[in-house]
Amino acid sequence: MSASFQHRRELVCSPAAAWRLLTDPDQMNRWSTAPITLSGNGIGDRPDGVGALRTVTLPRRGGRLREVVEEAVFPHRFVYRVYDGGPLLLDHLGEQTIAETATGCRITWTVELRLAGGVSGVVARSIGRQVGASLDRLERLADSAVLDAAAGPPRDRPAHPDRAELAALRRAALVPLSEQTAIADALAAADDPKQWFARVYQYVTQEMIAVADRPGALRNPDWVLALIPVFHEYFTRNLTAYRRGEPCTAAWTRAWSQCEREDPDHPERPVMRGLLAGVGAHIDDDLPHALLEVHRARYGDRDLREFLPDYLRLAPVFTAASDRLIADLPRSHKPWWTPIATRIHPQVRDEFLGRKGFHVGRQRMKAFARALEATRTEHLAGRAESLAGRAESLAGRAESRPP
Repeated sequence: MSASFQHRRELVCSPAAAWRLLTDPDQMNRWSTAPITLSGNGIGDRPDGVGALRTVTLPRRGGRLREVVEEAVFPHRFVYRVYDGGPLLLDHLGEQTIAETATGCRITWTVELRLAGGVSGVVARSIGRQVGASLDRLERLADSAVLDAAAGPPRDRPAHPDRAELAALRRAALVPLSEQTAIADALAAADDPKQWFARVYQYVTQEMIAVADRPGALRNPDWVLALIPVFHEYFTRNLTAYRRGEPCTAAWTRAWSQCEREDPDHPERPVMRGLLAGVGAHIDDDLPHALLEVHRARYGDRDLREFLPDYLRLAPVFTAASDRLIADLPRSHKPWWTPIATRIHPQVRDEFLGRKGFHVGRQRMKAFARALEATRTEHLAGRAESLAGRAESLAGRAESRPP
């Protein structure tokens, strides 16, 4: 069960001033009862741009909420989502709207959240009280606030493709899915233990397509679909090389060799270790390169951080794919904890497993950061090359002028 709360306040300041008070962590810490730390700027290198990351430390040891800015329509609408709030927090979406009034502006802050264990209502009331107390302080502060009415972040207007382009991208994504299914089927027919990771890779692709198909689930479904053939190329290239005894990346060599190990007394252990090693190779090796390759090919004129909200929304596909694989495993290959896992929420289970080994969420964030840094480096190199070319052109003109 989900729960929600909403607060409204009248502020004696302009909508632009209210925007800055609500979205700039430096200003937010003047009135919020929970300290806010900027973890990373969004598009435009701004704290209020799409893709910006913030950490909210709740009072009285209430934990930390890691947020990503999903929409920023200056100075009227600001949407953020908690992508990591601990194992019990399943969903947390916040929306702040600002409407101009005769005396200033009216802000409306709405939060919808859902937690495991049926405690959503209790937590919503607790957080709602804290937000209400913070807004009381904001209301008093706004009466005397004098802020620079700087421009807001770049206009939040995702460049969605038309239906024909989206349909073409979907058809292109179905080709790798068909090939992955055939690979997993062939390995299963040969009783090759690499079949288990090949099958989970197929399921990940299916889950990604399903998310892209869901209306309103993503800001840029085209971006998600465009990633799938690139992921597939890295996957099949390394699998083919390994099977032929040719060089492949160190991470994939470890992953495939781990998949092939056997333990007659505990046949489930090589399966789980192989899955973990394969996921690690995909995230640590392939993911940063695939993100960069797709960005170069299709979205070079856009800030990669614009796609971070969608990237974070894809996190559950790994859990969904793993659950499907566990359901497929023969009884002898199922881990002892499988019956327990079916009775607890996947996010709780994933957090526990992450502490024991590879933490998918944290490693995915590192992979995105590596891709983002690469785009920045390439952008700076491109600017330097452009400036050098311009300087060379000016020098050539100067030399060609008569004395």
